[in-house]
This record gives sequence, C-alpha cells and structure tokens, in this order.
Amino acid sequence: MIWLEEIEQVNGGAAVWGKVAVVGGGPAGLFLARLIRRARPAARVDVYERNAPHEANGFGVVFSARTMSRLRRSDPETHARIVRASVTVSDMELRHPRATLRYGGFDFSSISRQTLLTILQEQAASAGAVLHFGHHAAPGSLDDADVVVYADGANSAQRDARPERFGTTVRHGASPYMWLGTDAPFDAATFAFVATGHGHFAAHAYPYAEGLTTVVVETDPATWQASGMDRPLDHARNPGGSDEAALAQLSELFADHLGGHKLLGNRSRWATFRIVRNARWSDGNAVLLGDAAHTAHFTVGSGTKLAMEDAIALAAALDRDADPRAAFAAYERERRALVTRTQEWAEPSMRWWETFGRRLHMAPAQFGLHFMTRTSALTYEGLRRRFADRVDEAEEAYRTAGGAAARPGAAPGPAHGVAAPLLLGSVRLPNRLVEVVPEECDDPAAAVRAAGARGTGLVLLRGTRTVPRPDVAVGSVVRPERVGGGSAAGETAAGTAPLFAEVACPAADAWSPAGDELTATVRALVARGCEGVLLTTDPTPSTDPAPGPRTDADPGTGTRTGAGPGTDPGPRPDAAPGPAAGTRTDPGTGPVGRWHALLGHAERVRTETGAVVAVPVPDGWALDLPGSTGGDAWPARIHLALVTGRIDLVVSAAPTVTRPAVPAAG
Repeated sequence: MIWLEEIEQVNGGAAVWGKVAVVGGGPAGLFLARLIRRARPAARVDVYERNAPHEANGFGVVFSARTMSRLRRSDPETHARIVRASVTVSDMELRHPRATLRYGGFDFSSISRQTLLTILQEQAASAGAVLHFGHHAAPGSLDDADVVVYADGANSAQRDARPERFGTTVRHGASPYMWLGTDAPFDAATFAFVATGHGHFAAHAYPYAEGLTTVVVETDPATWQASGMDRPLDHARNPGGSDEAALAQLSELFADHLGGHKLLGNRSRWATFRIVRNARWSDGNAVLLGDAAHTAHFTVGSGTKLAMEDAIALAAALDRDADPRAAFAAYERERRALVTRTQEWAEPSMRWWETFGRRLHMAPAQFGLHFMTRTSALTYEGLRRRFADRVDEAEEAYRTAGGAAARPGAAPGPAHGVAAPLLLGSVRLPNRLVEVVPEECDDPAAAVRAAGARGTGLVLLRGTRTVPRPDVAVGSVVRPERVGGGSAAGETAAGTAPLFAEVACPAADAWSPAGDELTATVRALVARGCEGVLLTTDPTPSTDPAPGPRTDADPGTGTRTGAGPGTDPGPRPDAAPGPAAGTRTDPGTGPVGRWHALLGHAERVRTETGAVVAVPVPDGWALDLPGSTGGDAWPARIHLALVTGRIDLVVSAAPTVTRPAVPAAG
C-alpha cells in the first residue's frame, strides 16, 4: 500500500494526494471511488456506508440518454453493465380524469436502485476501493485523509455538523409525497391524476424492471390533511417501516390505474422535498458531492443523474491536479452552472406539482400542454417536433373555449393564439390584442379608431375617459387605489366599459410572500368591481440575450436583445435538461427569465382570483403574425402562454411597419 508520504518521495516532494475517504456508499460515492482508483491506482480509497450492501431505500432511478453517454465515455465497462440491467422507455402517458393522452420522444433508461448499487459496489471493489458497510462515520472522524468526500445525501450529517463551512441553506417544498413501488404493469412514464372528496392526488409512475414500477404519490397539504393521511406514523409498532395505512388508502385511490395490483412500500413515509444549496462546495480537504451539495426536485429526474455526473467531474479534476483544493475549485466551476440551471428549472416544476389540482378543470389537451411547458425548457418548435397532434388538440381546445368554431378544411396548426375571441363580461372581443391609450393623449377618439383599424380587439384608456360610439371594444385601466370609487366604479356598474387595474409584479417568485400579497391585492380588486388586471414587470433593462432566431424587445421595457442558445428537457417531462434543437436555456435571467417570472404571477392571479389577465409583450412582436409561431421567437412564447391558459390578453404598442393585421376569429 502506498501512502501519501511515499508518493511525495516518489514525486520528488511534490504535494499530491494519496488517501481518499468517501462518506456515503450511494451511486455517486461508489462511482467516484471506482473512477479515482482507475485513474490513480496508487491512491487509497475508502468508502464508508452506514447501511448493509443490500439495504437500499427506494425502487427505481432514471438516467437520461445524455447521462448514459457520459457514463459510457467515462467508464465503458460500468456503462455496459448498467445498460444490461436497465429498461428503456420512450413514451409518456398523462391520465387526466377525463382523457388519456400519449406523448412520444422522451427516451430514458430506468434501473432498480438496488441493482445499480450492487453493480457500482462490485465495480468499485474490483478497481481496488475498500468498502466499509454498516459503518457510521461520525462527523470529523475522517478528516485526516488527504481528500474527504461528503456524499451522504441531502441530509448529510457531515455537512450539517458545520454548515457554516459550506454556506448551507435548506428549505422544504410544500407538498407531501411518498416514494412507493408496484408490480402493476406500465409501459410508459405515466402521470395519473385522481379526484377525491378531499381534493386531488397524483402519481408519477415509471417502470424500472420487468414487472416492477416506481410510483411517487403527491398531493397538496390541504388534501393530505383532509384525507387523514397526516396522522403520525406509530414508530413504536413499525420502526423503520412504511406507513401501511397510507399504502392501503393510496392503493384504493389509484385502483383503476393499478389494475388490481397494490402499492408496495420500502421504508415509505410521507415527506416534503428538501431543497439544498451550498454557497461553497468545498472547504479545506473536504468536498461535497451529489445531494449533499445540491438537490433539484424529483420531478425533473435529477437526483442520481446529477450525482453521478458530479462524480465524473470530480474524479477528472482530481486526476488533472495534484492539489486537491485546486481540483475542488475546478470541479465546482464545471458543475455549478449546470446544477444551478437545473435547480432553476426544478423550482417551477415543483410549484406545478404543488398546484396541479387547480388546473384539472382545463380541457385535457390544454392541461397536457401546460404540463409539458411547466419548466419553460421546450420551445414551440420542440413541442411540435415531438408530438404535433397533441399540440393541435390543445390549440383546438383553446379556440373552442374562446368561442371560435373550427374553419372547414383548415390545416392543422391554427392561427396565432391572439386571434381567438374572448368573452369579457358582456363584451365579446374578436381577438386577444390590447392597446393602451395614455392619459396624455390629446385625441383618445382618434387613437381608438387607429387601434381598431389595426385589428386590435380591446383598447384601454388610462383614467376614466370615455369615447363616443367607438367601433372597437373600449375599457379603462386605472391605478389600484382608484378602483371601487368615483367615476370608474360608476362606469363599471353601468356596464359602459370593462375596468382593469394596473398592478406591478414583484421581483420575487409567484409563490413567495410577495406573490401571496399580489394575489390578495387582485382578489380585493375583483371584489371591488375590476374585471381584469394589467400586470407589469420591473422596467429595469437587461443586456442578457433572449433565446430565439430573431431580435426582439423585452416585455415591459423596450430593451432590444439578441439571440441565444437552446437546451433540451431530457428524456421525459420529469427529466433533467440537456441540449438539443427546439429547446431553450436562460430559465431565470434576462428578458426570457423575466417573461417566465411574469407568467408565474399571471397564472397564479388568473387561477386564484378569476380576473382576466393582460400582460405587456415586446413592441412589434405581432409583425410576424398570424401564421408564424415556430422556433423560440416572441410570437411562439406568447402563443404558448395563451393556449396553456397562463394569460388572457396581450398588450403591445402599435406595429411600426405594414403587415396584415391579425384577423378576427370566428
């Protein structure tokens, strides 16, 4: 055995590492141990795992095609063993209470967690790593190693013993979930939604071996409590076991989807998701790996995938650099941006699942498209390439809901979403385009006539002015404090004009306390007579590029931005992002990031208050209409927001060049 001092002598006294201690024998820790030993056969690598070799929690884990490619490049032998033990699934099935929809083009590999661990244990041992099972490593007990890897999961005892070392923050999602299994047959990644007298439950199911399927059941806190499933588990009678009462109840709830089979437990209990972030991934000779460093909600299929990709990156960094601290820094530089991006996609996905019950009233096809676009990863082009028929169905449901009949002989792919009519109170708007006439306009009647000539469906006058005999629908938009009194309230009561209030969205997330306050504000405005709200964004310009094939303006700012790259959402709608055509990056920054933040507020306000919601869009965006919705240009983004029910109306300035106006639908 060669120790650090001997290696230093062999290398003329150069500072190198020779002793590695890995805390945690999960997939990341085991794979890292193997990769290090293959690259540095002289290094001593010990893995300390508190469980026995065949004592795995959970059922199946998922890998995207991109992750499998990385595994193959880094370790062809291990990759081949994993492939032989995996099943491949390419379809996704969404089971809405009123319809079942099938979506293709989401290839992924799934494998039993226990099988994966057995393969990785054997591979690590064959490479010369020393595995210590049933060994609980006390925090700090292994710090004498040259490299100490904390790979002990989201609840890392090593990390949490001194969280200030890493700047650790942990917060919890809202929805209770339970990790289960079943021997019911499933041939696709399946998402089933059931309604009960207490609320709604959802199941995520995906096969991972012949006749075996992972099932994650999720619900909202109110439904969980009303159903009685919040009762505490009797640990005295069932130490370390599953919540058997919940298993029986959930098996009954999902009986139609299980076909007479039961749900199976493996230490299965209700939990809420832990969102882990660390300001620093290393400190001294210690480094974080996998869930100990970061987590992203399971609905983007990221846990084991990110952890094993971390292992690949850390092993490569250690192989390149004799100084562990320099290697840790390189590892974090390589991985942090991708992990942060995944976490940014995971956040809206988690929120979607926490609130799915509020959307089950939607037409199934629209609900499905809403689900597919919950992370903003797929573009319209990507959606149409994967499942054009499903997109057509959602667009038809949207047009029909707005009162537009299908045109005889019309080709698939309708006109842009703004062309659909909308019933606003007693006023039927011919389309979803809105223009706002400012208070300083000297001739509002002329401005209204010009907007009508351009094909605008609704004109909003700032203040409480009226226009005699307009030939286009006219309403008022006022500040929130002017709603409920004075002439604005009188006009609304008389039905002379729809009344909108202009409200600025906070910079915070739609589900933050600031988002709660915005929703409460709009709810109060509706009670005082508002039919709609005009939501505006932070007017601070940004120089960040917006994805898309052409230059566009940032909604609400007029700032011009350029084109940017794309990103793939991975093997399935619950899987992590990876690059491909028809997808986008920039989930949380720049004009596109602000757009999706605005949509988050808009959808919550629309769903919870019943208000008609109008949002600003870039000046001149309508010039590509009515037929161009491909790619990731602003017309496509706006079209998806309308069809999926996130907004009702769009507000933009008048076009500056001549193109055919959007036709009135119907």
